[in-house]
Amino acid sequence: MPKADLYKITIADGKVMLRIPQQLVGADTADMDDIQAELHLMNVDYVPEHLLEIYNRTSGEFDFLADLETTDYTLQVELSEDEAEALINVIPPKVEEEPLTSERIIAALREQNILQGISNENINKIIAEKIYYEPTVVARGKSAVHGKNGYPELLFLPEKSRPAPGAHVNLQELPALQKVKEGQELVRVETATMGQDGYTITGKLITASTGKQYRIRPGRNTSYNPEGTHIIATKSGVVCLHNDSISVEQIKIVDKVDATTGHLRFDGIVCIRGNVSDRVSVEAVRIDVSGSVGKARLRSLGEIRVAQSLKGTIVQCGSSLRANNMTDIQANVGEHVLVDDFVLNSKVFCGSTFQIASSNGYVSGGDLQAGSLIRLPNVGLPGAEEAKKAEKKTESSESQTVLEVGISLKNRKQFNDLEKQAREFLYALKDDLQEITSILNEIEESGWDDKKIEALSELETKANKNVSSAFADLRKREVHDEINDLNKITNGGAVFITGKIPAGTIINIRRSRFNVPASTTDKAYSFDENGIKFDSCKELLKSYQEYFFKMPT
Repeated sequence: MPKADLYKITIADGKVMLRIPQQLVGADTADMDDIQAELHLMNVDYVPEHLLEIYNRTSGEFDFLADLETTDYTLQVELSEDEAEALINVIPPKVEEEPLTSERIIAALREQNILQGISNENINKIIAEKIYYEPTVVARGKSAVHGKNGYPELLFLPEKSRPAPGAHVNLQELPALQKVKEGQELVRVETATMGQDGYTITGKLITASTGKQYRIRPGRNTSYNPEGTHIIATKSGVVCLHNDSISVEQIKIVDKVDATTGHLRFDGIVCIRGNVSDRVSVEAVRIDVSGSVGKARLRSLGEIRVAQSLKGTIVQCGSSLRANNMTDIQANVGEHVLVDDFVLNSKVFCGSTFQIASSNGYVSGGDLQAGSLIRLPNVGLPGAEEAKKAEKKTESSESQTVLEVGISLKNRKQFNDLEKQAREFLYALKDDLQEITSILNEIEESGWDDKKIEALSELETKANKNVSSAFADLRKREVHDEINDLNKITNGGAVFITGKIPAGTIINIRRSRFNVPASTTDKAYSFDENGIKFDSCKELLKSYQEYFFKMPT
């Protein structure tokens, strides 16, 4: 608390007056040493016993302490706690012998090591207007101006649906499948700005942070415009968002996929109005199913969305998966899984987060693994505990449920393999360029021939392939980097279960195992130096809420 709030010394008509406010229990109190030091600075001749009497009385009123006979100005300098500004309190003498000058005030400031941001205008105003007994700002530092983050202007969306300028944008949480035409501007990126450092009045540097660039890249059938300011569509189609890239894809709409249609493979987006039957497969850049999927195979480079159920399905998904419910499925998902209702006896691996949206939803049986976070309403079939009590059994007839978070060894291996592959493609590209240079040197010496032209053409094709492969692997590696970063933020991951958790549920975090010993509710499981710990969900969930995926409808 500033000294001015703890005590106040003022001079009126040559009399020194002291005010000490009434003290509240537990509040800061005036320090006798501070009061005496200030009186000494003012050259006040006082009776110590009288000062002690006023100090103990704490009347809250100004009390007479002593007469002041001075011939010189007293300058009291006070710094704010963060050294952002300095104030000076001028106490005039009873009889002035020498006038107050700006040089003297500046010298008093320099004695307190105040070197920056001195306001000559304010100092001259104090002297000209004789501002006495009133602390006045005479120096200010410069605040740091932090850089602003870059952000995208999503021109392919209707104007009313676009995020506000400067808002944080997760591409995968945006509505896609917007129809666009060749040459249409899709995205404009506002670049991040540099910060401007500041300083305190004592000359200490206040470092400003630089804004973070927003990363979005042109994907298939998109490119930068000649000025490099916008990403534009190079073909007509619909917008598809994947990781940090935007592409324009062709779309294929079918009524169903079954034995009559056979397997479906399409280099674009597949929208299925009905169901996907048993013993068929669907492969595409993105898959949308309005019905259910049986014992089929779904394979997508990007998102997969199933409006109803997955039953016995095998799923490979490069980005994120959403379904109403899942039963007896096997799924390998690059990033996020979002289920509306329930998951039964399934084995699901996802690189980042897994969650069930419905407050009455549940997981029962199977093995769920997520790179960082799992959020569930309940574990176990609805009414299982009541049935168990009615039958007076000692063990539940339910299948055991295993929940695991943390970067898996398989995920780490993928990360290392991608880095290794990208390096090998770049080395191969270097060799290609050396061969191309060698052939060009030969051509300069001996001229063109068909054999050399054919060799150059083959090398060009090979070099282009190596460039594309290296960049593809580096982009995949960047996705793994983001997953690794979130895993570090969550200290290896966390499992949130807001409802019931039956005994026997297995929680694995960072390869540490915890068997739930007795049925319980509302627990968040996380890792510390002593192993897996559990707390109430409410507080910990607040810290990690922002990292859960929100897939658009």
